[in-house]
Amino acid sequence: MPVVDQFESTYHQFYPMLWAVAMKLLADEDAVADVLQDVFEAYFSQSQKSPIRQPKSWLLRVALNKCADNAAYNKRLTDMSALNTFEDETGTPDAKYDDRKMIQQALSQLPPKERQLAVLYSEGFSYKEMSEIVDIRFSSVGKTLSRVINKLYDILKSNGYETFER
Repeated sequence: MPVVDQFESTYHQFYPMLWAVAMKLLADEDAVADVLQDVFEAYFSQSQKSPIRQPKSWLLRVALNKCADNAAYNKRLTDMSALNTFEDETGTPDAKYDDRKMIQQALSQLPPKERQLAVLYSEGFSYKEMSEIVDIRFSSVGKTLSRVINKLYDILKSNGYETFER
């Protein structure tokens, strides 16, 4: 398969998943679009040099790193105004707006690796995939994820948000 066709296929296959992960980390559509452009430029460049054996893991690792770079560059973890895009047909924030806002704020209080694990878990990644992407031992994923979920619960509870049960 020609390189351009292979790239296009990879792009269409993984872009929606990368968008969802990056959006949870950055909560800013413009920043996410910029990050994903950089990710796919890097992918195309790297695939010209040598084949990438695990494109999903490679793309996610690069996307997570670029999201972290973006957050550090802007000296912020999230842009809460981006959450205003979640509106119902009447133009008012939908019922899930407060949930999303609280979860986004709680996620922003976690260290980068823990935040990445929480987001990957929410997107349905396997423990094996999470260990490869976040670069932790496979045997540590379950316990680390359990601690992250407990931290999120404690953060949400301390902010007066007790809808979530352990």
